[in-house]
Amino acid sequence: MDNALPPERLRASHADRERVFDVLRSAVEDGRLDISEFEERAERVYRARTLGELPAITRDLVPADRQPIQPYAGPVTAFFGDVRRSGRWVLRAEEYVAAVGGTADVDLREALMMRSRVRMNAFSLFGRVRIRVPEGIDVRMGGRAFLGRRTSGARPPEESDAPVLEIEGFSLFGSVSVHAPRRRSRRGRWSLPRWRGRRELD
Repeated sequence: MDNALPPERLRASHADRERVFDVLRSAVEDGRLDISEFEERAERVYRARTLGELPAITRDLVPADRQPIQPYAGPVTAFFGDVRRSGRWVLRAEEYVAAVGGTADVDLREALMMRSRVRMNAFSLFGRVRIRVPEGIDVRMGGRAFLGRRTSGARPPEESDAPVLEIEGFSLFGSVSVHAPRRRSRRGRWSLPRWRGRRELD
């Protein structure tokens, strides 16, 4: 039985709150929020205890795919268009990405892992799936391709207990590719959330 907390009930960190503040500051600078509105929303950010309390604060300021905190993210699907998911979003134990006649760009460099091993089912049909990973993750490319490509540029991690990303699925006249940083950067290190083992909030 899986007793893990749902993503929206994970504790918010100072870095998570700062992401929300950045959006609020930009909204004040371009006139979308006045000072009183900024102060009211800033107080809500200070009081927020969980990730689930943060998205509503910026929901009317930026599009869904540019929200600073995305605990409710589901499958990534690009149908005859381009879709991108990046920033601080929750990567669950099993994820689905599909590109049909379009491009699905999935950036995992700032994502919050729910497990040390994640399975990503990536499908491309006359489309492209691009997966950007941080340094230090063990990428295991699997799946099948028919007149398509499935490639990974990720280097093997130095740590024996590195998080694992398993990529499955298939490509039909399409591609699935994994892109890693050219140089090692501690700022881009993949890490497990610090909430592991904490009790569910009341």
